[in-house]
Amino acid sequence: MGTDEKPAVDLSFLKKEMKKVEFESGALVIEQYTLGDSFYFIESGRVEVWKYLDETKQEILVIGDLVSGDYFGEISLIDSAPRTVNITTKENSTLYKLTRVDFHRLIQTSPEMTLTLLKLLTARIRNAEQRENQVLIQKNKELRLQNETLEIMVKERTAKLTQSLKIIQEDLETAKTIQRNILPLSLKHIAHLDFASKFEPMAEVGGDIFDVIRLDKSKIRLFLADAIGHGVQAALITMAIKAEYDHIKHNSPNPSDVLYALNQIFIDRYGKKSNQFTAVIVDLKLEENSLVYSSAGHNEPYVLNKTEILALNESGLMLGLEKDVEYIDTIVPFGLGDRLFMISDGYLEQENDDGNFLGESKLLSSFHSARSLGLSLADTVQILMEHFHQFRGNTPMMDDVTILGIGTSYDLGV
Repeated sequence: MGTDEKPAVDLSFLKKEMKKVEFESGALVIEQYTLGDSFYFIESGRVEVWKYLDETKQEILVIGDLVSGDYFGEISLIDSAPRTVNITTKENSTLYKLTRVDFHRLIQTSPEMTLTLLKLLTARIRNAEQRENQVLIQKNKELRLQNETLEIMVKERTAKLTQSLKIIQEDLETAKTIQRNILPLSLKHIAHLDFASKFEPMAEVGGDIFDVIRLDKSKIRLFLADAIGHGVQAALITMAIKAEYDHIKHNSPNPSDVLYALNQIFIDRYGKKSNQFTAVIVDLKLEENSLVYSSAGHNEPYVLNKTEILALNESGLMLGLEKDVEYIDTIVPFGLGDRLFMISDGYLEQENDDGNFLGESKLLSSFHSARSLGLSLADTVQILMEHFHQFRGNTPMMDDVTILGIGTSYDLGV
């Protein structure tokens, strides 16, 4: 078909049998998927041959142009199948049209003309196949080039993402190291007391922060805070908490004074936007055999003595919400054989595979188990963490978990 391989057939003898038709530029002469019954010969003008790639008509394939002396539509003279292409005029064109009825009449009256038309049809079919194959080959080349370009782009983007992830991971590892280095995780004893701790963030870095310091010969101060949220944002808040706490922890006489000062600082310097956190501070007064504690929205610490487990449940508003909040101090006995445990809410609020919360009852059960086994302070903290992981099973950690334990080394308590 067309200029690529025209059969050497003179169709001028057919003009007297065909009807002359005029088409303006842009006219649709043949429509794909419709039944055809006409054959056309181009006297003058130009038409474009194109097709839809499927019945959705979303993509097309342009096959090429036909010009004066070319012909199209001859297959429809033989069968009644739907048209396989669209033909549109690209300029004003003069065509000659032969219908199927006229074609059948010519076959019956002129065997010589029938032979000529059969040659034409054979050449046309062969040429059409070659033309479409060439177009498809070109399309395949273009698709391969696009795929190669896309593969290169994907490789480049993947390399950039891999590099970015590597940098992020390195930054997280650095942040993790910094956060762990500011926590007294290696502390085992302070004054005559044993001390043990466990810190497990749900991500690389966490929102829990704690501190233990001996203010004077007979006074130890413990601090535990839990920033709202998880991950990097919460970890950044803990850095600010630790920095501000370090500035005031020596100069505030009571736990409530520290909480009040921290709250004022965070409201004034950091505002109320996502900078809220809970905290609890406990002062152990060794010579007085007592402790003083104050809490700002934090879950309660526990004192374990020879006969009972006491929850220190007085609590005030979390820090960073409202200015000029007053906090209270509460005094309870704490002497030889007693142990204090401070735990972040990620422990109690952990869910298991059935969707149940760990809760206080299971925590108390773990305390009783440790007491019955006569475990040391460090082993008690260890078994609390083991029970935590046994309970959660395959469920991911819901929050960061911190456990602090302090008490005498005498075998009088848990």
